[in-house]
Amino acid sequence: MDSIATLRALSDIIANAVTTVERTYKDAELSPPSLDEPFDHHAPAEALRRDPVVVAAIQNLVAAAGQITAVMRDPALYVLDRAHGFQVSSCIQAVSQLNVAEFLREAGPEGMSVKEIAARSNVDSKLLGEASLIRAVSLADATEARILRLLATHHIFREVSTDVFANNRISSTLDKGKSVDELLAKPDERLLETTGLSALVEFLSEEVFKASGFMAESFLDSSPLTPHMRAFKTDGNMFQWFENPDNKHRLMRFGIAMKGSAAEEPVGTIFKDKISGFPWQNLTAGGVIVDVGGGLGATSLSIVKEYPTFKVVNQDRAPVIKQSKAHWQEFFPEYIEAGMVEFQPHNFLEAQPVKNAAAFLLRHITHDWSDANLVIILNHLRAAALPSTKLVIIESIVAPACAGRSAHPQVNNIRILGVPRKSAPPPLLANFGVAAAPLYYYDLTMNNVLGGQERTLEGFYDVLLQSGWKLMEVYHCPETDWSHLVADPIF
Repeated sequence: MDSIATLRALSDIIANAVTTVERTYKDAELSPPSLDEPFDHHAPAEALRRDPVVVAAIQNLVAAAGQITAVMRDPALYVLDRAHGFQVSSCIQAVSQLNVAEFLREAGPEGMSVKEIAARSNVDSKLLGEASLIRAVSLADATEARILRLLATHHIFREVSTDVFANNRISSTLDKGKSVDELLAKPDERLLETTGLSALVEFLSEEVFKASGFMAESFLDSSPLTPHMRAFKTDGNMFQWFENPDNKHRLMRFGIAMKGSAAEEPVGTIFKDKISGFPWQNLTAGGVIVDVGGGLGATSLSIVKEYPTFKVVNQDRAPVIKQSKAHWQEFFPEYIEAGMVEFQPHNFLEAQPVKNAAAFLLRHITHDWSDANLVIILNHLRAAALPSTKLVIIESIVAPACAGRSAHPQVNNIRILGVPRKSAPPPLLANFGVAAAPLYYYDLTMNNVLGGQERTLEGFYDVLLQSGWKLMEVYHCPETDWSHLVADPIF
């Protein structure tokens, strides 16, 4: 396809998507959310964005707009723009820690000047003109407001007039929902009882951002040190590093971030029909589900609330298991009273103690680990498996940017069930390009902080085979990017 034909095709995709959005909102007698207005998760216009028809249209819009930019922009400028992306990350970190979204929420649509924010927060206004979280390091003109202006240029915040800024739909998502007075009076508690988004943003733009700066060094030598180990000069992995008393605030922030992201996961959607997720009802009644590295055990809890004939063994590190028991006591105490759930401290890099499992469940565990370490984990499960034991892995599956069948012949024969995952219409990249970028970001995030990875279907097939399991089926779940990969032990 020549360049003009490509542009026309991309333009048509955008036009068709806009028509779909316009028609859907018009039928509902609504207008799409405005970029200039604060985000309201409960607004009918926002709820309509989650309609599958609108979701698909938005995916096409984002993918096509991103591809047009790549096609038409000067390639050197495009590369330099991508290389400068870290500046945006640094600025988001700064405004979140300085509670700028909360100041601007209280200021209202008229906005607030940088000097006013600085005066009230006892922070030198130059801090909003320098990308530093500690102090301003120069006597640059305080009215430049470089941080907020860069973000506003990327449609995060709105510059109402020179040096005066207000929230918009995107920046308001950083709002922690507390008054400025409360945030300033109790800075150590600013992230507690929040949605977790600000905590996640700060984790990504600090720990992950700093670790990513050492990614090339990790590729260029044979040292086992992860980028995170290099960045923070530690011999332990990220979780071990978090447990250092000096990192107490970072551990708390990470926990809030993960709790917030888990709350967004529509766990119940896997039970909407019998082919959208692994058919737990097909396991023998009374069978044991081992939630390996299960954390609080929220996923296994949701399963047995739907199918209350199974026993559960929730396994994790001892401090987490204590929290897990409290979680079950709060949300499903009758299962504890009936002796249907066991809380078992366990290191899954060691031999698996449960020998009668109907299913081993690993939810968002495999992406934390390299292939070599994952083979160790799965080998232990295989050694403890019965011929009838099922291995159920809940993860995202990375799609290639190209179209076509897999070059891996065995993968083409795996049963794919649940919600179909379609390739993007040409000339879009088959994986929807920038519209699907978050999964590819998280792939490198896992590499940089833990030495782990998100995997392609071929990657899952190979690592399972190396550890004595054969991938049999994949269930794509509705309303999420997650899939259930089901494997049988090889005897």
